[in-house]
Amino acid sequence: MPSKYVVRDLKGNSYYHIYNSSIEGSGLFLDREDYQTFLYYLYIYTADPTKVKIKHPELPKRLLLRNLFNDIFMVAYILMSDHFHILLKQKNPDAMPRLMKQVVNAYVTYFNKKYKKRGTIFRGRYKSIRVESEYLLTQMVRFVHLNTPDFKNYEWSSYVPNDVADGLKARYGSPEEREKFHLDKASYLENFPKIKDLTID
Repeated sequence: MPSKYVVRDLKGNSYYHIYNSSIEGSGLFLDREDYQTFLYYLYIYTADPTKVKIKHPELPKRLLLRNLFNDIFMVAYILMSDHFHILLKQKNPDAMPRLMKQVVNAYVTYFNKKYKKRGTIFRGRYKSIRVESEYLLTQMVRFVHLNTPDFKNYEWSSYVPNDVADGLKARYGSPEEREKFHLDKASYLENFPKIKDLTID
C-alpha cells in the first residue's frame, strides 16, 4: 500500500512539509562541512540568482540555470544529524520534486566522495505532505524548530532568518515575538494534535 507521504498529486501555489532520514545506523551530517554543504545546495537552487552570483561568483553556469527562485519559496528548515525537515511553498506542481532531486543528488555525490562510500545515504525517497492552511503552517514552523530543545542557539535551522530561509521575518514582527511563540509550551501542546499527521516522522 503506498505511503500517504509519497504525494503524487502535487499542487501549485501550495505549502509542503518535506522529511527524510538516514539509513539506520548512519548519519546524514557528520561534521560542520556536511551541514554547510547541504545548505549551500538549498541556497543556490532557491535564492535570488542575482544574489547567488554575487555570493558565489565561481558557481558554474549549469548550476545557476537550475535555480528555482521563481518557483520555490523557502519557509523554514532544520538539519539534524540523521534527518531533516523542510517547509516550502511551490508555485508550480513540479518545483518541489525538481528541487529535491537536485539537492539530494548533489549532496549524496559530495557525501560519498568525501567518505568513500557508494549508494544512497537516505532511507528511501523523501516524504512530503501538503500543509493546507496558513494556521497549520505557522504551527509547523514551530514544530520544525523545536526538533532541538536548544532551538535559540542551534546553528542549522531557520529559527534565526538567514539567506536560505528568511520567510520568518514576515511571519513574526520581531525576534522577541518569535521567541515568545516558540516558548509557549501550552499553545504548542494544545495545537500539536492538529498537526500530528503533518509531522511525518
